[in-house]
Amino acid sequence: MNTLINEMNTAQRPLKPLAGAAFIGMALCYITLFIIYGAILSTPADAITAEKIAYLIENKALFNLTYVLGYVLFACLLCFCVYVIGSLYQQVSPTVMAMARLFGYFWVVVLLCTGMIGISSHELLANYSPSNPAAAEVIYYARALLTESLGGGIEFIGGVWLLLLGTISWRHGLFSKPLSAFTLVKGAIGVATLFSAEPVLRDLFGITGIVWFLWIGIVMIRKPS
Repeated sequence: MNTLINEMNTAQRPLKPLAGAAFIGMALCYITLFIIYGAILSTPADAITAEKIAYLIENKALFNLTYVLGYVLFACLLCFCVYVIGSLYQQVSPTVMAMARLFGYFWVVVLLCTGMIGISSHELLANYSPSNPAAAEVIYYARALLTESLGGGIEFIGGVWLLLLGTISWRHGLFSKPLSAFTLVKGAIGVATLFSAEPVLRDLFGITGIVWFLWIGIVMIRKPS
């Protein structure tokens, strides 16, 4: 840890507690989504496509809120955290950290795109469903394909960012060994979603995300120097 402190960019140290707060904010975004989807929104599994579209339109405002919280706001907080971590620890392992920052920013862009696609597709569904059900079905499936591929099902980009960050942390002591190991495990889960469509991996990535964001957020707030 002493080596790490000596390597830090002193000018960026005041941003560390703010990044910690942002990490905790991301955890709260995840928790809110789990509550909304677990307790409020529940599309019947045996519903036909038209019924799913009708349910989505009926609850459009709430679905839009989930995309704002889970993708747009989350991405903005993540962008700040990627910048702060990259600035603080860029001298520790310049090449690997540069790659980590790239994947972190890629993840931000993908999340923003997913959120905006989700919100705009809801508006299109509301407009086309009454007059052109066939077009509404095309929009529905296109929405599902894009959002699942970009950020709703495959978490490869975020997984790579976490793997790189976990690797640097493990080798250079950015964080404790347990947190570094947990970062590597979470990253591996994210990468695994590229090779398996099992919902359990996606859910596990989200659940471990709550723990990881809270954990790293608390660490950065408690040790701002």
